[in-house]
Amino acid sequence: RQVTMPVQCICTRRNATLRRPKTGQALCKECFYNVFEEEVHRTVTDGKIFKRGETVAVAASGGKDSTVLAHVMKMLNEKYDYGLELILLSVDEGITGYRDDSLETVKRNQQQYDLPLKIVSYKDLYGWTMDEIVQQIGLKNNCNIVFTL
Repeated sequence: RQVTMPVQCICTRRNATLRRPKTGQALCKECFYNVFEEEVHRTVTDGKIFKRGETVAVAASGGKDSTVLAHVMKMLNEKYDYGLELILLSVDEGITGYRDDSLETVKRNQQQYDLPLKIVSYKDLYGWTMDEIVQQIGLKNNCNIVFTL
């Protein structure tokens, strides 16, 4: 059985917990967070993505990706004084049992990150829910309706 030695992080203070496929860097958890946050910051500033004073909606599904995005954008906005007004924006398609749990996660994210939350529903936007569409046209083609919205 082959024994492998621990790989040291680029900081040289700790062992690496992961190797980034993008760069090959061996990083501990703390260094990964720092590198990731710095890359997002550079993307925002180099790309001039936002202007001071803008309101930016962070799409919030309640999943890992949108939760991380909300966290990172709030932290960077405060750390680097972007001057953005951040809000969480979530869509309720009106599918019974589908969005309920994730909307609860979004509501917890709102409290945790102290950001305003706007939930828009298909019912409010279009006058119907996906459940109502399925009742009208059946299960076969309802995805086409979602993709055209």
